[in-house]
Amino acid sequence: MKDMNDYVRAYSQLALLLNAYDRQLERITDLYNQARERDRRLLRIERLYRRPHLANWEIMSEILDVMHALNKVFRQGTSVVQNMAQLSAESERMQFWHEHFLPLEAQEKGLRARLLIVGQRMSPAEQ
Repeated sequence: MKDMNDYVRAYSQLALLLNAYDRQLERITDLYNQARERDRRLLRIERLYRRPHLANWEIMSEILDVMHALNKVFRQGTSVVQNMAQLSAESERMQFWHEHFLPLEAQEKGLRARLLIVGQRMSPAEQ
């Protein structure tokens, strides 16, 4: 991106997608919770033939937690960029960017790294 106006345009488009992303993330979380609850039931014939992958349930739960945290960071980022867009002077925008957006960007990178590490812990049969 060439200047701050490019970021403002990009993040205003991202803001439009976040509501759909929220709905899909909640849908996936609900499906996960339903599947996990179904797997916990004691009188399941499948339990006689297979062992539950308890570690993978925990890992998937952690993945969903990270995804929710990332979603929160995305929302904060769009809010920061919208607030930055209201500043008129380029020097004010740059200072605001460094103080408010760059910490969020660092947090996002950390969450993405955590997501990669957690995903690699799943057993290959369950991925």
